[in-house]
Amino acid sequence: MSSARAAKRKLPDAGWETGEGSGADARLSDAQIAVEATRRLAWDSAVPEHSVKVKVSRGRITLHGELQLQQKTAALEDVARLFGVTGVLDHTVVKAK
Repeated sequence: MSSARAAKRKLPDAGWETGEGSGADARLSDAQIAVEATRRLAWDSAVPEHSVKVKVSRGRITLHGELQLQQKTAALEDVARLFGVTGVLDHTVVKAK
């Protein structure tokens, strides 16, 4: 086996899709995920400020709030991409324009 191939095998799994890191130290706490999700939503101009409440349990984010369809889509995309997230539950309600 080449040294490059051996080096690749030793790389830790970033866990991008599953939300799991290479070990217990690589996982974010629910509180850390909640803070980052709240920051991400506040940064996104498509999501009105203070319109979404975030709860996290075991890496799974639950969103609550009342949004327009485009805002809801943006919020879900924002939090689904965060490191450490194992899933997203959507409890938001679509409101009329």
